[in-house]
Amino acid sequence: MRPRVLIGAADGEALRSGQVHALDARRSHHLVRVLRLAEGAPLECFDGAGARFAATLERADPKACTVRLGARSQAGAESPLRITLAQCISATDRMDWTIEKAVELGVHAIQPLVSARSHARPDAERMGRRHEHWLRIVEAACMQCGRDRLPAVAPARDLQRWLADPGRATARTRIVLAPTGPIRLSQLRIDDDAGVELLVGPESGLAAHELAAAGAHGFEAVRAGPRVLRTETAGLAAIAVLQARAGDF
Repeated sequence: MRPRVLIGAADGEALRSGQVHALDARRSHHLVRVLRLAEGAPLECFDGAGARFAATLERADPKACTVRLGARSQAGAESPLRITLAQCISATDRMDWTIEKAVELGVHAIQPLVSARSHARPDAERMGRRHEHWLRIVEAACMQCGRDRLPAVAPARDLQRWLADPGRATARTRIVLAPTGPIRLSQLRIDDDAGVELLVGPESGLAAHELAAAGAHGFEAVRAGPRVLRTETAGLAAIAVLQARAGDF
């Protein structure tokens, strides 16, 4: 697999073969200092919105690389099932790992949430830095796994306010993971065309009133097998089950 790099269209211009694009310092450093690519090296470029091109590294400058786009390639790494992972924020490394692996497993979008039992409660400034950090994790995960469409990562929100927001777009299938859920995930009927919202609690789980609020907003409580899973495991295991049922695996 060729090294991959994210590029953006200038001034909204559509990407096309033959274009030359300048890369920022962060991406240039990665290609030249980390991957040790030289001028003329073959690459694969993607725009984060579904387009993929063969490319060549024209200038190997660790602060300002340029790439020339070649032929457009056929992209086919997206799942037929649009899953939104609504993940209550966990400790830094765990949340990073959850986001990275969720992207690899094919989620469509990620909504970080703060719940009553969330241990991680960063202030607004630190939350902004974490959001930027998560966006870079999503980009790196897409580079690694071959996806051409960047999953959206929404700004973190309070769980209760997110549930009650009348302007929130909702999927027809809404699932909240709960060890005491009356049915297993494998028993749930899924409408593959309508999308799925998957709500996962923090390290200590969702409080009773939060589970009740989720139920009042259409979330069905399901359990992921007979064992209690950690927050960074539960959502990923559920995504894998959903993707297998949708034919993505």
